[in-house]
Amino acid sequence: MAWDERNFDDRLSNLKRVWENAEKRGSPHSEERKVWSLISLELDFSDKPLSELGNIALHARRWIETKNPHHIDAAFLICRKHGIAPPPTLLRLMADVAATRFSGLEQAGTGKRIRDDAIQAQALQMICCLHIAGASVELAASKAARYIADAGLGKTYKASTLERVYAKKFRNSDPSLESEMRSAMERAPEAWRQTWARLLHELPEADDDLKGNRRA
Repeated sequence: MAWDERNFDDRLSNLKRVWENAEKRGSPHSEERKVWSLISLELDFSDKPLSELGNIALHARRWIETKNPHHIDAAFLICRKHGIAPPPTLLRLMADVAATRFSGLEQAGTGKRIRDDAIQAQALQMICCLHIAGASVELAASKAARYIADAGLGKTYKASTLERVYAKKFRNSDPSLESEMRSAMERAPEAWRQTWARLLHELPEADDDLKGNRRA
């Protein structure tokens, strides 16, 4: 969407109120959750659809969780790929990464681990979008597992594994990442929502070997 300073400031104020209310309830949002929300909000005002940029916020979140600097590198590469300026919160995190590297306190991490995390993040976002479009989480995980396997990305996930990770990462909080993604999807162009509705019907399910074992 086009940049609108007043609209951004209003939404930022609303976001901060959500954090304050959560803290008053005794369930404050984590730092990684706040970073994810801030960058997602900043990206919502770029000229690119959030569907193409969502991994930027997820990489930033993973940097907070793991202190693996490759996550911030990956986020900047996505910005470059799509020709957008890094959002302000990401620039702040880049300064943190530079300070960490300069001090010699950088934690171990590999590019392969980042790529694997990015593949999983792609699958989890697909599950979320398919679920919001009308699929059960079980069906969405099956379709996402099949898509990742067919794409030949060098990493596959069982549908049952994706379903469990989705519950942990996208639903185990208040408000959940799922609810925030739903809000983002409601603000997205109608054509984008129609695309996910179409994909819900067109994407094939995983075969039995790829579905794995579901646990209660």
